[in-house]
Amino acid sequence: MSKKFSKEPLRGMKDYYPSDLREMNWIIDNIKYIAELYSYDEFESPQLEPVEIFAAKSSDELVNEQSFIIEKKEGERLILIPELTPSLARMISRKNQELKKPIRWFSNPTCFRYERPQRGRRRMFKQFNFDILGENSLYGEFEIFNIIVDIFTEFGATSEQFQIYYNNRRFIDVVCESLLNIPQEKVPMVYKILDKSDKMEESEFEKYVLEIFQDEFIIKGIFKLKDSKSVKDLLNKFDNVPENLYNSDGYNELVDFQNLLTETGLSDYCTFSPSVVRGLDYYTGIVFEVFDTGKENIRSIFGGGRYDDLLSIFSDEKVSGIGFGMGVLMLSLFLKTYNLIPEEVRKKDYTDTIYIASINKEVSTYAIELSRTIRDEEFACIVDYRFKNLKNQLKRASELGIIIVVIVGIEEMDENKVTIRNMISEEQKSVYFDDLIDEIYLIIDEFGKS
Repeated sequence: MSKKFSKEPLRGMKDYYPSDLREMNWIIDNIKYIAELYSYDEFESPQLEPVEIFAAKSSDELVNEQSFIIEKKEGERLILIPELTPSLARMISRKNQELKKPIRWFSNPTCFRYERPQRGRRRMFKQFNFDILGENSLYGEFEIFNIIVDIFTEFGATSEQFQIYYNNRRFIDVVCESLLNIPQEKVPMVYKILDKSDKMEESEFEKYVLEIFQDEFIIKGIFKLKDSKSVKDLLNKFDNVPENLYNSDGYNELVDFQNLLTETGLSDYCTFSPSVVRGLDYYTGIVFEVFDTGKENIRSIFGGGRYDDLLSIFSDEKVSGIGFGMGVLMLSLFLKTYNLIPEEVRKKDYTDTIYIASINKEVSTYAIELSRTIRDEEFACIVDYRFKNLKNQLKRASELGIIIVVIVGIEEMDENKVTIRNMISEEQKSVYFDDLIDEIYLIIDEFGKS
């Protein structure tokens, strides 16, 4: 007996059966609709890239521990893209002089990460990326936040169900240097600490901080930073805040951005959080993560931020940008939590599909000719090639939700006619081949979907 292989896909991968794919495509189509409203252009890049560009633009952990590396030829290491920003940087750098700024682009790539599969995480996943490049003002951040809010509200979500938690890495830099007296080379360690703060138990987190910093003043300062609810709340916890902090880019960007959110009414969906720093090395300014405010999806749905040196590993040209990468799976889990995916999304709509019931094989060529005529009018058409009894075929059409069945027998073929049956009214009539399309339109206009 020959070996039988597993019916399961590779670990961390998923088969999408038609109903699953319909649900996925419904989510994707709704997001693309928002992209159109903001006039973002869709782009696509290869799923394989040189590993070096990800090593230069992303974290060591992402490249060395969480990526699929391919080495087909000695000395040539390729990576199955774990995210999109380095590919975006490469593409922009190729045509930077030709591209009119600001650039508004989005993409819907398939990405790969070699990590432990768990709820909301697979090793192969669909993602959405939105980026605005060459817009250096805070209106770039504001537009990206608006897009996020519009995506969620398009699905029916409310501010009670999700929040955009945001911070500014330049602000964290100046807090570390001016308030906590942390050397500049050790500031990235604070990023790591803050990034893990909501992923650990309190005792575990305290031990983690003590292992990295032994200075009591710094340790207390990090806990003040982590637990602050606003910029004002944070600064009120320190005595003698130096003037250079209030004059810093990070502080002023954060305050100006908060004012912009408040003035435009977007603040209902946004909350300052000093623990949001993002794990990737290329972020420089405003950073954010979107969270489900309930208790079922306790980790970030997705995140993003501002990057000032996008093209640095490809050229000396300077282009700033801000964007996000959103996994469709995590978004779908959020939508399911709040019953925001209509049940009918998973079902194929057959109401405008014409079903041809063939009585026997002798009429098969006539049925095929009919199907061509129907499809030429851009109606979907199913030809039943099983040639079972008519009752059986009508039952199948009814199960699918078909409205119109065209019945073809020897008599109809000989007379160049068909019997057209309305499955809703149960009326049927004999019509000539040439009149079939007109009859279809009459029934669809009265009984089809609006």
